[in-house]
Amino acid sequence: MTDDTKVFREKLGELSEYARQHGSRIETGRIREALDALELGDDKLQMVYAYLEQQGIEVYDPALFGEEGAAQRKSALERYLEELDTIAQLPQEMERAMFDQAADGDREARDTLLSHYLAAACDLAGQFQETDDKLDPEDLIQEANVGLILAMDALEKEDSLAAYRAKLINRVTEYLEGSIQEMKDARLGENRVLERMNALAKSVHELEEQLEHKPSIEEVSAYLDLTTQEIRDLLRMGGENLTIEDI
Repeated sequence: MTDDTKVFREKLGELSEYARQHGSRIETGRIREALDALELGDDKLQMVYAYLEQQGIEVYDPALFGEEGAAQRKSALERYLEELDTIAQLPQEMERAMFDQAADGDREARDTLLSHYLAAACDLAGQFQETDDKLDPEDLIQEANVGLILAMDALEKEDSLAAYRAKLINRVTEYLEGSIQEMKDARLGENRVLERMNALAKSVHELEEQLEHKPSIEEVSAYLDLTTQEIRDLLRMGGENLTIEDI
């Protein structure tokens, strides 16, 4: 993972955590302030809004109030998907010129290319989803968009339009592959925790039947030949403030 990728994902994590501590809501202004140093354009910010909303977080503009404002607060994801159908195709000569300009640091050219390649990122996400139907298609789209942002910001001069396109898609693909592996690892970790929690609950119930009372953590420790700290760590993975009495 590159430094830019790490910083961007850390910022997303910090924004998500802030929102969850404030009723799963966050102002657009706070998002812009947090990401100001990254100099994201409006298109990129819209994708950040969509990403957060996919995490169950409401992104809102405090300038919009009342019934009229509520009608205007359409989901960022809905706006983004609708806009995909309105993006005009670029002539190849113009696209090549914009790639050259973007590689030289022209942010307007980068943002134009970013909009141009949103549909390609969605198609790429769809290809990955077809190989594993347990992957959420909307999550994949958001990850593809993040990868596209990072790939566009890392553009370097190439000899041809085909080389630009190949390098861009390859970088988005690599990012998606890494994100998918993280999703799978997280899913596997959750399954392992669930299996261990089920085994612990079964042992506690068996011990309760033998002792005819709810066992203490020390009694469970002796029964399973685990330290009390190991049991506490497992309970912590199962849920905050979870105790033996809860299972």
